Amino acid sequence: MLALAVGAAQQVHAQGESLDPLHASPRPDTRSSLAKAGGLHETFLYQYLPQTLPVVDDFSTDRIRHLNAQAGDPDVTLTETIYRLEVGGISTPGMAFVTDTSFHYTVDLTQPDTVIITETANPTIVAIVRNVTAYPVTEQSMEVWPPYTVIDTVGDPTTDTLDLEPTLLQDSMLVYTVTADAATYTNPDNTTRPLVLWADDDAYVNGNFPEDPPTIGVATLDGMDRTGWPYMPSAPNTQGLADHLTSVPIDLQFPAGDSIYLSFFCEPIGKSGDTQVHAEDSLRLEFYAPDEDQWHLVWSRAQALPIVFSQVMVPVKDARFLKSTFRMRFSNKATLGGAIDQWHIDYVRLGRNRTYTDTVLQDVAFVYPETSLLQTYTSVPYAKFTQAPSSYMAQSVTLTQKNLDIGDKFITWGYVSTEEGGATFTCNGPGSNISNNARTTFTSVHPVLGGPCNYTYPTASTDAAFYRDALWTNATPDACAYNDSVVFVQELSNYYSYDDGSAEAGYSLNAAGSKMAYRFDTQGGDSLRAIRAYFDPIFTFNSIPNDPTNGSFLITVWSSLSPETIIHQNISFSKPEYHLWGPDKFVEYPLDSTIHVENTFYVGWVQTNAVKMYLGFDKNRDNHDKMSFNVGNGWQTTQQVGSWMVRPVMVADADPFAGIEEPAGSTDLVLLPNPAGDAFQLCAEGMDRIAQVELLDAMGRTVKRWRYDASPLSVQDVAPGLYIVRATGRDGAARAQGRLMVQR
Repeated sequence: MLALAVGAAQQVHAQGESLDPLHASPRPDTRSSLAKAGGLHETFLYQYLPQTLPVVDDFSTDRIRHLNAQAGDPDVTLTETIYRLEVGGISTPGMAFVTDTSFHYTVDLTQPDTVIITETANPTIVAIVRNVTAYPVTEQSMEVWPPYTVIDTVGDPTTDTLDLEPTLLQDSMLVYTVTADAATYTNPDNTTRPLVLWADDDAYVNGNFPEDPPTIGVATLDGMDRTGWPYMPSAPNTQGLADHLTSVPIDLQFPAGDSIYLSFFCEPIGKSGDTQVHAEDSLRLEFYAPDEDQWHLVWSRAQALPIVFSQVMVPVKDARFLKSTFRMRFSNKATLGGAIDQWHIDYVRLGRNRTYTDTVLQDVAFVYPETSLLQTYTSVPYAKFTQAPSSYMAQSVTLTQKNLDIGDKFITWGYVSTEEGGATFTCNGPGSNISNNARTTFTSVHPVLGGPCNYTYPTASTDAAFYRDALWTNATPDACAYNDSVVFVQELSNYYSYDDGSAEAGYSLNAAGSKMAYRFDTQGGDSLRAIRAYFDPIFTFNSIPNDPTNGSFLITVWSSLSPETIIHQNISFSKPEYHLWGPDKFVEYPLDSTIHVENTFYVGWVQTNAVKMYLGFDKNRDNHDKMSFNVGNGWQTTQQVGSWMVRPVMVADADPFAGIEEPAGSTDLVLLPNPAGDAFQLCAEGMDRIAQVELLDAMGRTVKRWRYDASPLSVQDVAPGLYIVRATGRDGAARAQGRLMVQR
């Protein structure tokens, strides 16, 4: 059980409700290394392709090497086995020693009424003892003894040997080499570079936490480790060095007079919900001196208000850094208890022939992600949508863009929508911006149902549908093409949702008997069978014990709040639960019985104790006018700007995995045949980069896993049903995803 107590990060609000920073957000694309059975240890040495100038990364695409290699992956080779114990250059599996002297006793019973015992130390052994729990291993030479005592009786041909508990047992470490990722990245000058720029994966590349970033996507450093859990769960108020963002080697072997500068944007706090500013919570930049094998701090900044991105210029002049294997490293000092004390980094540029005033970017970019072409909702039941598609489609979608250049640009935009396995709709250039846009943030209106596009999602499916939507912008010149598009998958299946699937904070009420009700509007009647909710796993708060798993609530459905009319309340109690295999994974809470709802209804619960339960809170989509709470003095509309992460689930013919999110940056995966009986094959872009294929069930659990070698994948031992097929690359990141029906 985690024990978190981050008092400084709390943001308490009146009337018994509060909003707090997240303290855990398990990441699906970054997992911990697993210990091997039998005491074996593993380490993976990653190879990297070096970078050359100019280096540019605006984090609109993930260029981090996710350190997820496993033995058996096609790009992983066992290169060395290091044994803990070695004697005379030899290691054997059964080696064991004691570190205190063991003895050989000779017992002489040949003299009348006399026992003579002679004690002789067993021969000393000089052993090499290594620490194989961490790489690189360390070793020392030690005097050790056999782990037994010998008792030899004079005149008795047999010898008694008594085993001792060994102090040192044989152990080993398996050392694997992971091949460099061969994927490429196109620089603003249209030259090709290796995709992987960052050699560690502590930082979290996302578009949800920053406040008004220069471009879509940042690298966030905070108090969570690479897996999305606190660095110090048992001592969460501990302050110290937290995340790192370390570059691969960069060729910087140039004269000092070449005027090499590193620039980047940074912002403290953002949308994490942590509004406390502390001078010790700082962002740091270090340069690596290869000849010295030392890191040197060259810049740092403490947290301060206001929350705003600023550009930093750092010259690289010292000869010790101007080497072919130069590296740079960002890090942060933070409270090690979760998603607090955040720093966001954007648009890193390292190049020659720059000056201190080289701050202008010839780039037009989107600023935030988008998640839906629907109005109000981010998803609605497919059965309802098909009855009146135009009533659910948005008239238009408004996105934020920035022209970072000092000159006006002719900017156009549009979008493409493709139904999974169906037709593609294109809306080209429905808008443009040609004047007074230099150095401005502006909005681009993408018409959907409104003219000239007049688009509604097609309804050729029978039970659920998925649409890949890509919104684009175009300007010339434009430095980075990666930030010119926003891509998401629209799901229409069996639930209503307002949120975008990503929590930025945790919402809670702190009184027994508290109620929270979320308004939904349906056209006509429907059958409600469950709700889904995402809770943030925070386990204590301040000095007051608060374990959300001790929270208790009764799922409740209302038809009206004024007058308050309850149409269903579960008899069975519920409590916060967590899915640990990915961020923002919803847990389904069934109603005791399916009920009929129509027109306006409210879902939520009555809290039966004062435990703060920390419901996931989406700060990027505002639906607070539909969120009501009651702590004993009547129903009130919350003043928290955002959306609760609660979704009513309706009766439907199919439930296509509401808990399995579409991986960011993945492509469509074509599965043939589909439905499949005995086996199927894959077809997608970049198949040469796929290392592993997983088959997931409706709860997001792995049913089968294959190493990918382009051969057919057998499902003969899989129960009939609907599954997700996910293909991952060598870095562990999802490359493609599709849905497979197994039937016989």
